[in-house]
Amino acid sequence: MNLFQHEQISRLNESELIVYNYVFSHLDEIAEMNIRELAAAAGVSTSSVMRFCNKTGCTGYTEFKYWLRQSLEQQPQANVYMHSAIPAIHYLQQMSSNPDFSRKLSEAAGLCLQAQQILFLGIGTSGILGQYGARFFSSVGLTAFSVMDPFYPSPARDMSNTLLVALSVSGATPEMIRLLDGYKKKQVTIISLTNTSQSTIARMSDLNFPYYMPLVYAFPKLGGVNLTTQIPAIYILESLTYRIRSEKENARLESKKMPKE
Repeated sequence: MNLFQHEQISRLNESELIVYNYVFSHLDEIAEMNIRELAAAAGVSTSSVMRFCNKTGCTGYTEFKYWLRQSLEQQPQANVYMHSAIPAIHYLQQMSSNPDFSRKLSEAAGLCLQAQQILFLGIGTSGILGQYGARFFSSVGLTAFSVMDPFYPSPARDMSNTLLVALSVSGATPEMIRLLDGYKKKQVTIISLTNTSQSTIARMSDLNFPYYMPLVYAFPKLGGVNLTTQIPAIYILESLTYRIRSEKENARLESKKMPKE
């Protein structure tokens, strides 16, 4: 069920993203809610709801509800996991032919190839993805490590030739922000993978890959664990690794063409 395009979501501001996440988490309830009820439930203003509707291509809330109902009726019933996984699948489809994404991959690959070492930084599930990314990068001949400890001290030595890859769904984890601030003071280049481009970590980065997935929590009313899909983050890490491998191979072939002295 491809309700929203990646380009549409990327244009949403912070309050509109809140509406987006609420709508996606309560698809079956929206049809019975008026605009004031939705705004109150999401904790935003009615103006934010209206702007959200406009940015999804609807002229107003009534049209948005009609469009949403029609879209849901055309789709088979899906469980909670499928509701969260389907946007990730469409993200992969859209990014596979997105020129801006390809440009970012080339820029990131260049930064990786210039760095003497690459440090992956993440906490919790993002930390595990960091380990995966470091292992993947090492497989194509890069010097890569991962750090999962939020209190890990940054080395005192010069790190200007170090590249840091930060992974964070929220992009607002205080411990991560503290660590990134320390690395930025050491002139470390930062690439980040976050759920939105408007987060603090995204703004602290030299290059950011946002993926805009609906937020999913275990027992959300009890403040449960974040279960937002990480499929896009894995896709970005693997795509970047393959681009690095391709760039290294191209460089090798070019060197062979150069005349020997």
